[in-house]
Amino acid sequence: MLNLRRIQPLDRLMDKASDSLYMQIVDRIRQWLREGKLKEGDLLPSERDLAQMFDVSRVPVREALKVLEFLGAVQHVRGRGVFLKNIKMDDVLNQIDFMIVDPTHALADLFEAREAIECQATYLAAQRRTTEDILALDGIMIEMEKHIALGNLITESSMKFHTAVVAASHNMVLIKVNEFLADLLRYSRQRSLSYFGRHQTVVKHHGAVLARIKAEDAAGAATAMREHLADAKRLLVEPAQNGRRKA
Repeated sequence: MLNLRRIQPLDRLMDKASDSLYMQIVDRIRQWLREGKLKEGDLLPSERDLAQMFDVSRVPVREALKVLEFLGAVQHVRGRGVFLKNIKMDDVLNQIDFMIVDPTHALADLFEAREAIECQATYLAAQRRTTEDILALDGIMIEMEKHIALGNLITESSMKFHTAVVAASHNMVLIKVNEFLADLLRYSRQRSLSYFGRHQTVVKHHGAVLARIKAEDAAGAATAMREHLADAKRLLVEPAQNGRRKA
């Protein structure tokens, strides 16, 4: 059972930027899980209560909960709160360990993994795609446009697009590797698409990838995917890396 009165404060000697604080909060929740103070199905303290407990604003708390949700550790239930999911907790803890060691480096590694998997998959998809594959990708593009018109996030649709491209490669190893890394890849995509202003850019990139796949231009399709991933990497990873070099 979590004793809210015995919560140790965050390390105030560290950089007080939101990025530093939210990863401390993720780490603290990880410790509670390992120590058995939290278990599957438990309701987490509210966002406000967590902010008070850690003596921070709600911003890093909100970011920490997003990370945990991206990694599949928690689920937000409307009107009830945030619950620990009924899952293989050891797997989730390993994913959290990966992210908290160095979140910037972890994101850089994820983008390298995505390039290795998705550029090759896109190359093969242009050679092997079926009529059903094209129809599926066209449908996802329409879905994304509708979400943008309604002012909704396109995160899930974007993930479906990338998954459909990998599926169109008809390479079972690439498909299985993509599935295995799904939770970690979800984290990088969620972070990239948290910027509403990027939605049109993302759709444009997806359209370029799909056009090359339709044209059976394998090299062009792989290049379009590489440019898409590089654009997202420039937004998320490089500013943080540059900031560390200046520090």
